[in-house]
Amino acid sequence: MELALDEIILRDYRLSDVEDEVRWTNVDTAWFCTTTPWMEMTPVDPQELRADMAEVISEMTEDKIRMRFEIEVVGRHIGTMSSYYLSEDFESMPYEKIDYSKNAEENHAVRALGIEICEMDYWGKGLGAKALTCVMDYYRDFGEHRFILETWTGNTRMLGCAKKLGFKEVLRRKDAYTVNGKQYDEVVLEKVS
Repeated sequence: MELALDEIILRDYRLSDVEDEVRWTNVDTAWFCTTTPWMEMTPVDPQELRADMAEVISEMTEDKIRMRFEIEVVGRHIGTMSSYYLSEDFESMPYEKIDYSKNAEENHAVRALGIEICEMDYWGKGLGAKALTCVMDYYRDFGEHRFILETWTGNTRMLGCAKKLGFKEVLRRKDAYTVNGKQYDEVVLEKVS
């Protein structure tokens, strides 16, 4: 499956993406330090990742609602889009309570979106906003109209992107994260369309 908006293509995972993911996890980790600097990156084993992703690819059918897309720009794989369900009060939902063949509303949930542009050369070019717009259009086709972004106050690029797209702050958890000795808030933003 592929979705497109201008130069952005959101597509299913391919085995050829494994090498990028290994590099993004083991070597080029700046994206991770921007999105979740309070966490530690665990290196991946390329063979294990290849086997895991081959299984995911084999289970993918055209009619299945996608929870993940790869981001491609002019033939270059630059990152990933993911989605997950949160409860109405923006808490994580147990995996076993989710039916991934149904939309968020049918799961009594809200669709949360995650975006990781892992190639630094593509930061600050508005590609995240286009990728988010494209994926929200995809989920609207399934009847979804509420979207959540979770971030932290130190991720100024994500906050700017969210504002540009009309997301509004709905929850703030004060001093949720400590990065380099400084406290930052967790911010939950919502867009209803």
